[in-house]
Amino acid sequence: MSIIRTRRIRLSVPASTGIMPLVLGMVLMLFVLLPQQPLRAGNDPLAPWRYLQALHALRDKVAEGDEAAWRAQARLNRGMARLLAAMPDEAWQHPLNAQALLAWVLGGGNPALAKRLLRRKVEVALPEGALAGAVDYVEGRNAAAWRRLRNIDDRALGVVARAQLLLVRATLQAPGNPREALRMLAWVRLLKPGSLLEEAALRRAVHLAGTHADIDTFVQLAAAYMRRYPRSRFRKDFLRRLSVFLVQLDDVPGKRPFERLLPFIDRLPKRSRALLLAAITRQALISGKRDLALLAGSRALMQNIRAPAYMARVRTWMAAAQVVSPRPQAAMRLLQQVDRRLLGRSDRRLRAAALLVGEAILREPDERLLQQQQDRFGKPGTSDEGDDLPVLVQARRVAAEVKKELGRIPGEEP
Repeated sequence: MSIIRTRRIRLSVPASTGIMPLVLGMVLMLFVLLPQQPLRAGNDPLAPWRYLQALHALRDKVAEGDEAAWRAQARLNRGMARLLAAMPDEAWQHPLNAQALLAWVLGGGNPALAKRLLRRKVEVALPEGALAGAVDYVEGRNAAAWRRLRNIDDRALGVVARAQLLLVRATLQAPGNPREALRMLAWVRLLKPGSLLEEAALRRAVHLAGTHADIDTFVQLAAAYMRRYPRSRFRKDFLRRLSVFLVQLDDVPGKRPFERLLPFIDRLPKRSRALLLAAITRQALISGKRDLALLAGSRALMQNIRAPAYMARVRTWMAAAQVVSPRPQAAMRLLQQVDRRLLGRSDRRLRAAALLVGEAILREPDERLLQQQQDRFGKPGTSDEGDDLPVLVQARRVAAEVKKELGRIPGEEP
């Protein structure tokens, strides 16, 4: 492990991460220069864009799952406000510097410098309204941001600033025009392939397609994400949303999104794959989609994860999905064999409710007993007294017990 030391920071970077020397050099330069005299535009008029270039290079490594790059970009980003504030006003007359500032603010950077430049009416080499729109966006004034950013000619910007602007416009456009937002996100992917910008664009596009039940587009984009960014630092959020959409979209006849994505799910890292399959199993069970729960659960158990709690939870969900059948004995035995200590509170309730259902099925009166009850009380529906049939009373009691056991089961990630 190599260690870089400066007066302000001790940054440990595993040698195997492959972060480019340029990137590490930029990080080092930032913290060496900050305590000293302010940078002057005459010394290096391109300094702002060079530092922003270093930040984006680190973030692109984050899309590959590099934790050292994640820590380094966070430190670099925190120091960026002081670095840029030290620049003289004339630095922002250079288009590369101005576009770097725009991209940084749109990407969530501190807007203090941009607000100061706008307040002082400093000349900034950007299209009219671009910087003010960026400030509106990061401060949550989406309507004002859209009015300012919607008509800016993104083709006049460099690749990074253009991709960042399109990503923001797609976010603002998504609620009212999801098709146009998807088109913008496709442009982001074309402009910055292999970057964190493309990774973010794919995540947002999958969410948009899933929300609007565009299953073919959803499957195509989700497959692209799992193929290109299986180790991204943001994969957990993506997989959590993916599990919800795969269950919601399972109702559409002939589409089979889960089965179509299985080859790509199988390529995920083992832990991510196991957690996704478990999440789909549980979500499908709670949503009443028995077949999907059994299919995903069987694949989850095949992962052979050496985690007793994981296996106990998946077996509980599988057995709960199987208990609603004419012969629930096997599923009930599985539920009884599960060590309750390995289950969370909500899954203990689910297990108890499933056992209640199984016991109710086993106690279901046979046809002769039903006939005797009908002879005594009349057929259900022929009179108000039919509601008092013992079998109906028992069904209502079991339903109340199950409801009490289940309570409100949260959909937390396994």
